[in-house]
Amino acid sequence: MSAAPVFRNASDCETESWRSESTGFVDWWTLFSADRTATQGLTVGIAEIPVGAPRPARGHQHTQAEVYFFLAGTGEVVVNGDARPVTSGDAVFIPGDAEHVAVNTGDVPLRLLYVFATDSFAEVEYRFPGIANGS
Repeated sequence: MSAAPVFRNASDCETESWRSESTGFVDWWTLFSADRTATQGLTVGIAEIPVGAPRPARGHQHTQAEVYFFLAGTGEVVVNGDARPVTSGDAVFIPGDAEHVAVNTGDVPLRLLYVFATDSFAEVEYRFPGIANGS
């Protein structure tokens, strides 16, 4: 027996946000996550970094590998200190436990699709190096 397909629109998702100089300024909408939808195996959503958002001093880490696929805007992704420019159509594979951050360098919001190979967003434990309790 196969699972039923699940259809979602980002406008149906709760807006979640980080708003601090240590975590960064980003909004995101989780499209698929076993703790929110009848799905398994992947956690998928859309994130948006506003124009003029300050660059965090450090990135973040989590055990799961992650993929970013850029939908709009221009920016920079830093993975373990290696900074690369990104724009619409670019994809980045981020290994598990790699310190990473995306920064908006353009004049429109930097929008990306994110994918984790885990059932639920609740399973992704973010760590912020350089912050108390970070690694």
